[in-house]
Amino acid sequence: MSEMAINLEKFDDSAILILSTLAGEFPMPTQIGFSDLFGAEQDDIDKRAAHIGVIAFLRHENLIAHETGSVSSFIITRQGLALFGEDIVRHLKIKFNGETLTL
Repeated sequence: MSEMAINLEKFDDSAILILSTLAGEFPMPTQIGFSDLFGAEQDDIDKRAAHIGVIAFLRHENLIAHETGSVSSFIITRQGLALFGEDIVRHLKIKFNGETLTL
């Protein structure tokens, strides 16, 4: 059985832009719909379909999470931040242990 070659170019275009955008805006929810990120390419039906599929895949893999404020509003998750070398739980533990909290 021969291996099937999978073209990841369309995936990469959307995935990299989505994750980079959300990481740059963290922790704020951010619009990542096709028109938000690829406004000049509205007529590219294949790219739009791939973008929708990428969002579904990233959600399924828990790299992004839907924010209920808007249809295309998302945040990057802990797993998504890990792609950028960030450990948000470790960061918070350091902050809690290094600062005196007054409640």
